Amino acid sequence: MDCNDQNYHQQTTQHALETQPAGTAASWNNPDSGHAGTVTPTRTYQRADGTYCRDYEQRSEERRVGKECR
Repeated sequence: MDCNDQNYHQQTTQHALETQPAGTAASWNNPDSGHAGTVTPTRTYQRADGTYCRDYEQRSEERRVGKECR
């Protein structure tokens, strides 16, 4: 992925983790490079310390999974 792909991906990831219900994919597409992908939150939960977390799956050239908390 080039820098523009990464920007599209980052913006879509932020949007998906903030607004998308679990199981609902958000898509990105860079028309200049032809690269595209999705970010799908898979689970939302609160840790014992009160921190909210979301598990998610990313797909572009490869599949990745991750977790973000705040």
